[in-house]
Amino acid sequence: MLTYTLSREAKESLYEQLYRALRADIERGALASDERLPSKRAFARHLGVSVVTVEGAYDQLLSEGYVRSVPRSGYYVQEIGRKMPSFCGRDANEAGMMGRGAVFGRQNCGCDAETSRKSAHEGLPNETAASQVNFFGSGDAVCGTNAVCGTEWLADFTGTTAPEGLFPYAAWARTLRRVLADESERTVLQAAGSQGSPRLRAAIAAHLRGFRGMEVHPDQIVVGSGAQSLYGLLVQLLGRGLVYGVENPGYPRLVRIYRSNDVRVAMVPVDDAGPMPAALTAAGVDVLHCMPSHQFPLGTTTPVRRRQELLAWARGDGQDAGGRRYLIEDDFDCEFRMTGRPVPPLAALDGAERVVYANTFTKTLGAAFRIGYVVLPWELAARFRDQLGFYACTVGALEQLTLARFMESGDYERHVNRQRTYFRRLQNALVEALGASEAAERLRLRNVGAGLHFLMEVQGVPAADARVCERAMVECAAARGVRLAPLSDYRTEGASDAPAFVMSFASLAEERAPEVAAVIATAMREMLSR
Repeated sequence: MLTYTLSREAKESLYEQLYRALRADIERGALASDERLPSKRAFARHLGVSVVTVEGAYDQLLSEGYVRSVPRSGYYVQEIGRKMPSFCGRDANEAGMMGRGAVFGRQNCGCDAETSRKSAHEGLPNETAASQVNFFGSGDAVCGTNAVCGTEWLADFTGTTAPEGLFPYAAWARTLRRVLADESERTVLQAAGSQGSPRLRAAIAAHLRGFRGMEVHPDQIVVGSGAQSLYGLLVQLLGRGLVYGVENPGYPRLVRIYRSNDVRVAMVPVDDAGPMPAALTAAGVDVLHCMPSHQFPLGTTTPVRRRQELLAWARGDGQDAGGRRYLIEDDFDCEFRMTGRPVPPLAALDGAERVVYANTFTKTLGAAFRIGYVVLPWELAARFRDQLGFYACTVGALEQLTLARFMESGDYERHVNRQRTYFRRLQNALVEALGASEAAERLRLRNVGAGLHFLMEVQGVPAADARVCERAMVECAAARGVRLAPLSDYRTEGASDAPAFVMSFASLAEERAPEVAAVIATAMREMLSR
């Protein structure tokens, strides 16, 4: 029987200590591939801990791809490939729970006691053009008709409607007054540099260290007015002669952003583990834009083995990559993981400096706050200062200094924790309402708990009919005031195995969840009867 020393006096919880110990043994090969882990009950008795502790550790390992679960047999060590060198000096491989598929009566969205520091990122659905026009540019609204534009919806799951009443106005106003009273003219002028305010970049570096396990220097950070302007700078920095890969299904506006910068774009298919490395090589991709922590729209989390394969591709292992490959890690929605601990970013596993980490504050502070940032590998950071240092930062000095102080004071962390609690409750209400509706037997919810959207599939429909059924259900729901976002609108090619909808639930009113679930059930029934 495996034996580990767990301390109840330690800062980390027992389940986290056990998780880290098991993970370390798997990574160094002490636990071999296909080796069966002890049963939860026997292991708990042996270690003198609760079954819940062992279960939590096993679930963490399962979610990151270190083990696999075999029904009625147990947990087995998964082959994970070579151990990657760490990006930082500390143990950056923070654990996380991948939102797995939920079957009603056994949902994966329970409240977790962990309320550690979270980072912020711009909510892709809230700014996506696909929420206004479909991927193919026809001008049809996601709901399937132009006639509904401007409608006051009972519920809007397309991500176009921002949640109300969550911004901490009092704390922000207090911070702004202090900045105006305390900051010198010299400090304000410093915030206009090409990379942004040194104080804000220091606050971001501290935030990433505490929440994402990333040891980065403020000189590696570039602040800009949201993701779109930063991606344009990255194209200039990396080069227009490269092929940029975008996930399919994925975020439609990315394709337009990159093409507007006069670069070749290749669509990279995504499976349940993330972008497919073989497809990257086949398409001749040089730079991959990916969302490993919470992919949009599928909501999947890339397991550790696939992450290592992507890093190996970026390094050019066994190939002549010409030293030009990079991964742009879009850390979408990472601050709103509802279960477990944060999943480690690629940047924290990158020992070859091939990952550009990108994030924004729009999701947590609202669409009016167009503040984002990228973390560049040292070589690219030096190149940025040499080649693009003539640019002035696109974010106002006052906004940067206010955000810096807001983060330093702890107000930002407290704000995000309150948001997470609210959104967890909202998510649970919707999942429970769908589970209690007449549609429950036909619906499968995937990746619940991974962030502010999940995937809702309708089962029992032939794959060939999936797109037509999606449209029919969208129209039926829209007629009753519920706006759905079909998964097919986020694909450039290929089709879903079943009708599926991207459920961005942040703007839903909790008390309306049962009524909304009833509308979805009615729309599904009418769709199936056609």
